[in-house]
Amino acid sequence: MFFQKLQKKLGSITNTSLSKEIYKNILRNSKIVKKHFSIKELKNKNFNNSKVALIVAGGPSLRKKDFRNLITKNRKKFHIICAEGTLFYLLEKKIIPDLVVTLDPHKKRIVRWFGDKNLTKKDLKKDDYYRRQDLDLKFRDEVSTNKKILKYTNKYGKFLNVAPCTSSSSLVVKRLIEMKSKLFWWNPFLDEPKQKNSLSKKIYKLNKLPLLNSIGNVGSACWVIAESVFGFKKIVLIGMDCSYYIDTPIKATQYYDILIRTFGKKNINKFYKKIYNRKLKKYFYTDHVYYWYKNLFIDAVKNSYSKTYNCTEGGIIFEKPIITRKFKDFCSIELIK
Repeated sequence: MFFQKLQKKLGSITNTSLSKEIYKNILRNSKIVKKHFSIKELKNKNFNNSKVALIVAGGPSLRKKDFRNLITKNRKKFHIICAEGTLFYLLEKKIIPDLVVTLDPHKKRIVRWFGDKNLTKKDLKKDDYYRRQDLDLKFRDEVSTNKKILKYTNKYGKFLNVAPCTSSSSLVVKRLIEMKSKLFWWNPFLDEPKQKNSLSKKIYKLNKLPLLNSIGNVGSACWVIAESVFGFKKIVLIGMDCSYYIDTPIKATQYYDILIRTFGKKNINKFYKKIYNRKLKKYFYTDHVYYWYKNLFIDAVKNSYSKTYNCTEGGIIFEKPIITRKFKDFCSIELIK
């Protein structure tokens, strides 16, 4: 019960704190989206005639399990939809995804996934997110990795299809345009459009772009786009953890800074819980935000006609109807059917 109450409380705080920033970004981007495409242009499209969508989310399992050789070997059989945080992971091995998804409205952080041309020492001193985060550890060497990602996105940007949410920051949008990527815009589903004073309805009237329920995070948004926009009936997940490895320091978790700012350091351990993945026979731990996302995602899969395979080989998403597989087993068995 404590976890459920906490989720509602912080969810309310998060929505209140982000709503103004999101709407500000949407207003600004409303002048830009007309120059590009709507995500509805991708409805039932299949760029390489593959039968399987591969979602590459940014969980910590990607640094434990390097799936890129298997992806390269089976590239023509996958329609790759990736979170922006895994773009560097793929481009390092010259794997060009079919679609990149981005939605976070943060003013400064998210552009780093595409390369920040104006990264300064002041930025690094002010925000330690990339130094402490437990996703792609190469980003902890901030200056060097930023130069590398700039090199890759400058080279491959014109070949990329990107689905930016209208909530994206000005820095992200500017960088995507500089990269000469093809942009397919969508609106965030913020509340029930039928409600009085609905913000979702307000932004739809503003730009007439489709509203998509991202289920709160970019990895889940990739799945939603694979299922609802492209219409794939078979979807594979990697990097979809919604949790941390047991040896991960609490300070390296995704929402640590929000928890500290909101509730202080006292009793910080109460905001985390340990979960046993019976499929993998291993323990992981999660925070209330990821646990909430996980439950929302499972509900979405239950209401889908698509078959979803979790090949992450880590994390806490294992309940039915999710099918748990090792990625190499999926590639050797399911892809040849």
